[in-house]
Amino acid sequence: MTIEEVIERAVLLNKEIEIEYCTWSGSLFRCRITDIQYSGCYGGGYINALRMDMDEYRTFKISRILKVNGHSFSRIFWDQIGDNFNVI
Repeated sequence: MTIEEVIERAVLLNKEIEIEYCTWSGSLFRCRITDIQYSGCYGGGYINALRMDMDEYRTFKISRILKVNGHSFSRIFWDQIGDNFNVI
């Protein structure tokens, strides 16, 4: 499973997740996001989400998301995720 697939599942199931993100300048930060939707302005490679620590909606480039809920995803299988998506 890729990060893109994990994001897709979070969008479909309306899940809150924690991401580790790398900005265009190379800075890293971690934050919790919710109300995740694909960006209408920038296309499918971007998501809009409520950044909970700032209480503001932000746009994130999916390819800059390094981790979701503490995990890097290069390849895992759906059965490793299970029914409780929050445990990832």
